[in-house]
Amino acid sequence: MRKLIIAVIAAVAAVMPAHAMPPGIFDHVGVGVGVGTTGITIEAATPITRWVQMRAGVTVMPGIKFGVHDIDVDYTVQGYDRTSSIDLDGNLKRVSGQVIFNVYPIPMASFYVAAGAYFGGSTMVGIKGHCDDLVGVADGSVTIGDYTLPVDENGNVDGGIKVNGFRPYLGIGWGRAVPGKLLNFGVELGVQIHGKPALYTEFGEIGIPDELEDDTFQKIMDKVKVYPNLTFRLNFRAF
Repeated sequence: MRKLIIAVIAAVAAVMPAHAMPPGIFDHVGVGVGVGTTGITIEAATPITRWVQMRAGVTVMPGIKFGVHDIDVDYTVQGYDRTSSIDLDGNLKRVSGQVIFNVYPIPMASFYVAAGAYFGGSTMVGIKGHCDDLVGVADGSVTIGDYTLPVDENGNVDGGIKVNGFRPYLGIGWGRAVPGKLLNFGVELGVQIHGKPALYTEFGEIGIPDELEDDTFQKIMDKVKVYPNLTFRLNFRAF
């Protein structure tokens, strides 16, 4: 376990020039296990200075699934426009990494300001579905808001909602990432700045309407440019 912890932090340290390494870094290492709005978090941490501790780790959102029923499907057969429906399955599964620095304004207190970034895990929601009516049809599409996602010739839909792969992070919290004792409890509230969400598809092209003024779906997408982080964490002192 100790070797694994050191390896996680060493992966971050590898990109830092040797002369930039502060004295005393890696003298102590902590491990944090958390759960919150981003999923399950596992991090390793080390002090940088008396006021700063660095965390690096992985966050996994479990594959929480949900269904959306009777979505409109438009297609053409022998020159005739037809309409059907499809049930879509959404999946929130997501894996991302993070490097975050905790800054403690009062070194003897556990309150801190966090700054860093999340990377990877750009797919927020995966969308899949199948419609028997569209098997063998070359130009079928599913309507989401005023957008259309193409359906392949096997009647399948495969796409979702993506955000930026690199997402700056800001937050505040309570608790030492590297505890002074064996164990402590921490809580953190912050936001990932992920930019404007966008629909994507694994095949074909998304149909974009000429007019978006009355598109409620697009209005929601335009406004949701941050992802809230609320995490409850147990921090262990490894050595």
